[in-house]
Amino acid sequence: MRQAGRILKSYRELKEKTGSIMGLFKDPVLASEVTLMPVDQLGVDAAILFADILTPIEPMGCRIDFQPGPVFDEPVRTAAVIESLRPVDSRKQLPHVLETIQRVQAELPAHVPLIGFAGAPITLATYMAEGGGAKTFTQFRRLLWSEPTAANQLLEKLTEVVIDYLLAQIEAGVQVVQLFDTWVGSLSSAAFKEHALPYLQRIFAALDGTGIPRIYFPLDAAHLLHQLPSTGADIFSMDWRIDMEEAFEMFPDRPLQGNLDPVTLYGSPATVVRETREIMKRCQGRPHIFNLGHGVLPDTPLDNVRLAVETVHEFDGER
Repeated sequence: MRQAGRILKSYRELKEKTGSIMGLFKDPVLASEVTLMPVDQLGVDAAILFADILTPIEPMGCRIDFQPGPVFDEPVRTAAVIESLRPVDSRKQLPHVLETIQRVQAELPAHVPLIGFAGAPITLATYMAEGGGAKTFTQFRRLLWSEPTAANQLLEKLTEVVIDYLLAQIEAGVQVVQLFDTWVGSLSSAAFKEHALPYLQRIFAALDGTGIPRIYFPLDAAHLLHQLPSTGADIFSMDWRIDMEEAFEMFPDRPLQGNLDPVTLYGSPATVVRETREIMKRCQGRPHIFNLGHGVLPDTPLDNVRLAVETVHEFDGER
C-alpha cells in the first residue's frame, strides 16, 4: 500500500516536526523510518520506498515545492523549456534515495521485500506540463497535439531518467520495482500505442536482465488492458474499477495485483472484511498480490486498514 505511512500518527508527527515533506524525502534516516512504519505498525507483507514519483524530476532542472501537492516554479509546456531539461545521474544526484534503500534493507526482516518505484513518462509529463493541481490535467495532451515533436522529446528524456533511476534503485537493493502511470488512462487506445507504449517497452526492456519483478500500474485504463502484455512488464496492477476475475480471464498466466477500492476502508468493520474476502475468493488459486486499487487516503480509519491486512492473512480459501 503506497502512501500507507501518511495515515499513521507517527508519520504525521514526524512530518510536522520536520516542517516539510521534502525534508522527509531528502533525509535518509527519516525516509527509511517512514518506509518501515507500515511494515511495523500495519503488518503489511512488503515495504515500499518512501519517495515521490517526482523525485528524479528536480535534478532535471525543475524546481518543485509541495503545498501540499507538487507545484512547479515553471510549467514544462514549451520546446525551449523541454530542450533545457538535463539528464540525471541518480547515483550522483539522488544519493539520499539510495542511502534510504540501504538503510531500510538493513532493518527489514529477510522475508519482507522492498519495492522501489518510479512514475511512468506520460504521468511525469502530465504533472510537469500542468505545473500544479488542476480540475482536469490536459496541458500535456494539448502539447501532444500542438507540438508533438517537443512532447515526444520530453517523453524521450523522461524515459532515460526513469531507466537510470530504477536501475540505481535495483543496484541499491530493492527487490521489486513498480511503474506508476496515474494519468495514462486519459489517453485514447491509439494515443497510448503511439505515445506511451514505446517508452514503456524501453523501460521494461532496460530492466530485463536484472532478474527483478517489474510491476506496471495503469490507473483508469480498462480500455488499454489488451495492450498491457506488449509493455514487457511481469505483473499488472489493477485499479478498483476492474473486475479481477475478468482480468484473470484476459491474463490467465499473469500475476495480477489489486484491487480493493480505497474508500471501502471507510465502511463498517463487517464491510471491510466482506469486501476484502470477496477479492481474495475471486483470486484464489491464481498468482495474486492483494492490494488497494489505488493509494490509501490520508484520513482512512487506521483500524480498518489493519483489519483488511489481518483479513488477508487469515483468509482460508473458502468459496
